[in-house]
Amino acid sequence: MRVKALRIFFVSSGVALLAACSGDPGGGGFLNSTGQVTVTTPSPTNVSAYAAARFLEQASWGPTPQSVQEVQRLGMSGWIDQQFKTAVSVAVAPSYVIDYDDTDRVIRDKAWAFFPKTFYDHTLGGPDQLRQRAAWALYNFIVVGSAGYAYGKVEYYNTLQRGALGSFSDLIRNVTLNPLMGEFLNNNQNRADRPNENYARELMQLFTVGLVKLNPDGSVQRDATGKALETYTQQDVIQATKALSGWNNDSNPFLPQTNRSNYGKPMIAETWQGAHDSSSKSVLGSAISGGQSASQDLDSLIHILVNHPNTAPFVSRRLIQNMVSSNPSPAYLGRISAVFSSSRGDLAQVVKAILLDPEARAGDDPTQQIARNGKMKEPVLAHTNLLRAMGCTQAVADSKNWHSDRVYEAWTQQAYFAPSVFGYFSPGHTAPESLVPAPEQKLITADELRRKASDLTNRMEVKTDFTQAGCEVDLFINAAATSDEALIALINERFFKGALPAPLRLGAKNLLSQDLANQTPQRKFTELLQILISTPTFGVVK
Repeated sequence: MRVKALRIFFVSSGVALLAACSGDPGGGGFLNSTGQVTVTTPSPTNVSAYAAARFLEQASWGPTPQSVQEVQRLGMSGWIDQQFKTAVSVAVAPSYVIDYDDTDRVIRDKAWAFFPKTFYDHTLGGPDQLRQRAAWALYNFIVVGSAGYAYGKVEYYNTLQRGALGSFSDLIRNVTLNPLMGEFLNNNQNRADRPNENYARELMQLFTVGLVKLNPDGSVQRDATGKALETYTQQDVIQATKALSGWNNDSNPFLPQTNRSNYGKPMIAETWQGAHDSSSKSVLGSAISGGQSASQDLDSLIHILVNHPNTAPFVSRRLIQNMVSSNPSPAYLGRISAVFSSSRGDLAQVVKAILLDPEARAGDDPTQQIARNGKMKEPVLAHTNLLRAMGCTQAVADSKNWHSDRVYEAWTQQAYFAPSVFGYFSPGHTAPESLVPAPEQKLITADELRRKASDLTNRMEVKTDFTQAGCEVDLFINAAATSDEALIALINERFFKGALPAPLRLGAKNLLSQDLANQTPQRKFTELLQILISTPTFGVVK
């Protein structure tokens, strides 16, 4: 039955997926005679529920009835300003995460289970939704993989949380001195007499300026033969490595093995002769004076990198891709790059500009969508959207398959555990055949779709896992018991911004009246929902 139902829904919603991946500017964009998007940022008095929910798909971990009402009351700009004032959600590691026997699997698993639970507690119930989404966008290109111990992961998460809406320069400095980053990219082994180039190279290639020179609108600069111009040379890597030398963990012999790097404190500059290279340096054509300390050299290097003309479009593109659109227009990227440059990397201003840009808001009226806009929801985002729409306010236990220490996670994407320094996906990954950038599509595998289309019913067999997490399961079950129309209407409101397409609505009605007619109300709810959320209509932020 499930295979048959999936076939019906994928066929009926295939048009939405094609529209989301299309790069054809004539495929639905509404432009004025000058070629500019004509949309006015909604005021508090004219934000529709649809527009508010769509905005929250970009700016939060997913809309809820309460957050939709809040955006309608405050307006989008007002909601953003309120979020700037909201306290940071940080993870406070208990002692069993900081000091544990790493050879004992049960104890080790308990220590590592703390972060996923805390992450989902924050995403589902934390008030600082915008900061969390901005931190997630930053993590997608300023990556720490699976290095270190459990406490290290907690404190790297905190570093991004605290810096996500602050100065980009401060963020890069704090990331550079984060002990887990020091371990992951080896800058804690970088000495004047034993240079290690790993961090210097990735700092430039992945975190700031990128490999090729860019114009402010993100277009690539090329020579007379059409070859892309490189941003930096190997000599720049060598010089940056010297500027980054001499840092190590603030460690001592009394720390436990599982906190050997003293993860809760930034790295410190070593003072012994030969640790830091204090010679004069030149990086990307800018001089760094000789005789400076390790801290002064770090500040000089960060100033060079953050103020390089490449950094504004490089960072802006990644933030736009991770929040609003996988394929932003040159004009959109140019506007955000200008904000980054004029504000000297003020991430709060940049994020606000990204979310309120006319290109981001064009689809607030579903009849005015621009075909090239939108992004696919990576598994973590789709999962948090699902749970928040169900009303869950904290992590859902996974006692059906594991034990009380484990939580119901996105199966094919473990949050803050990217597989490599290149993250979960390349920003240039393209949709098959269309060749339009669609980075998140790399994660929309057959396994991801299969689990999405069958997992919820399985997990809901332990209903108390959901009810104890605040999920409004009974609300949906009661709707299913009332009538098919009541269930469809509630799912439409919570999961589809009140705009469930007619083909999906008809498919849902037929499925409930035929294949699911004899199922319990709970199974009607879960079976129908898991099929609907497997469609592009749910899976694309459009």
